[in-house]
Amino acid sequence: FEGYRTAMPSQGQVNMLVIPISFSDYSCQEIVLGCDDTRQNIEQAFFGDPDDMRWHSVASYYHQSSYGALTINGTVSDWYTPDITAVDLSKQSTLLNSRVIFPALAWYRSLLADQGRSFDADKDGYLDAVYFIYSLPFNPQDEAFGSGKDIFWAFVSYVGGPSNPTIPNLFHFGWSSYQFMYEDGYYQRSANGKVEWDEENQPIFNPHKDEFGNLQVDAHVFIHEVGHLLGLVDYYSYDRQKGDWGPSGALDMMDYNVGDHNAYSKNILGWTNPYVVTGPATIQLLPFSTTGHHLLLTPQFNNTLLDEYLLVEFYTPTGLNQKDSEEPYAGRYPRMFTDIGIKIYHVDARVAQYVYLDGMYRFTTYVTEITTVNQTLYRMAHSNTMSRSIHPEYKLIHLLESSGDNSFKHRGFATNATLFQQGQIFQGNVFENFTFNSGLTLPFIIEIGPMTETGATIIIRQKN
Repeated sequence: FEGYRTAMPSQGQVNMLVIPISFSDYSCQEIVLGCDDTRQNIEQAFFGDPDDMRWHSVASYYHQSSYGALTINGTVSDWYTPDITAVDLSKQSTLLNSRVIFPALAWYRSLLADQGRSFDADKDGYLDAVYFIYSLPFNPQDEAFGSGKDIFWAFVSYVGGPSNPTIPNLFHFGWSSYQFMYEDGYYQRSANGKVEWDEENQPIFNPHKDEFGNLQVDAHVFIHEVGHLLGLVDYYSYDRQKGDWGPSGALDMMDYNVGDHNAYSKNILGWTNPYVVTGPATIQLLPFSTTGHHLLLTPQFNNTLLDEYLLVEFYTPTGLNQKDSEEPYAGRYPRMFTDIGIKIYHVDARVAQYVYLDGMYRFTTYVTEITTVNQTLYRMAHSNTMSRSIHPEYKLIHLLESSGDNSFKHRGFATNATLFQQGQIFQGNVFENFTFNSGLTLPFIIEIGPMTETGATIIIRQKN
């Protein structure tokens, strides 16, 4: 689907270019570890061996999450110093591309004989993946930054432009602080479990260190942002201050930066293929984290993932879920489920057609096929942010709760109780009459049978 075609391929061998940015007023020399050691840590965060880390690097995470379909290699360049200071950039954030990104890329190209073609594995005329790591803390507290410090956060920015197979262009890039590498840790607590506070009335946070006292590198944030380079969107809501809610319950890499990717994300990226249920069956679901095994149920399958349906996967706190189920990332993030159980997602990934009428593009209908017509465009109809959906109550991906209620609307996060367990029946004792946003109803009931750590029995029956 064109909406998910990005400059970074989701399969095969991909070369990623990482360029550290050292601002003259916040030089990498001022970082505790200095320029060289910080650069080595950046290299470990992106391309390191998980055996040398508390968790995974970007490369090892995506190799495992994709079941070996995606192998990320890459290079971390030397530090590049732009001709604009960090403080000045914060006051003129629109200069990020022209004063930092493009000059840094031009500098690195000048060192390459092939002009960057080695970073265009799919030969589409765009650099596969480019990431910039800057040399100051995210959300800097120096008063000199004023209100313009939002540029110093973690995000992916889209540049676009024409492709050029000879000198591959920049399509999009990641941008994050070096400090995100050291965000994982824990809050210091007293004997009775209460968080302890320092003299400035701040909770005492201890980043994880190894036995030699060195800061341990973590890649959670970078892994999330690379998900955007692959084409995935955020599954949290940008409109929570307006009363919106987070339909995926926070426990997902594209939501709160934790755990593995879900079945919808992996389907879209071509890493998994669902078993499409067309009639009564008894199915042994294997752990999704290690096999990618899952079910798709819909009233009418149109041979596309860009439609509305349910996805059923068997969750286990293993693989890429294990670390974040055992301890909260950064000492404060919600933990992944610690129980085994069944996750049921309601996905509404329908494509909307817009036709140019009366001076603007207007939604006309949902489509399952795209045709080239003048003054017509197509895009995903729904998002997990209400202001980005055609209908504010229709969500792209909603993790349904085994209670049949929706605690997420009250700012709740997913918990073990969210998972479906043995004896529960979807369209039986839970969600007795489930209706899709399209108005169609599911012609099946889903009964959860016995489960162990190695598999779960799912019984599909025709609904009377």
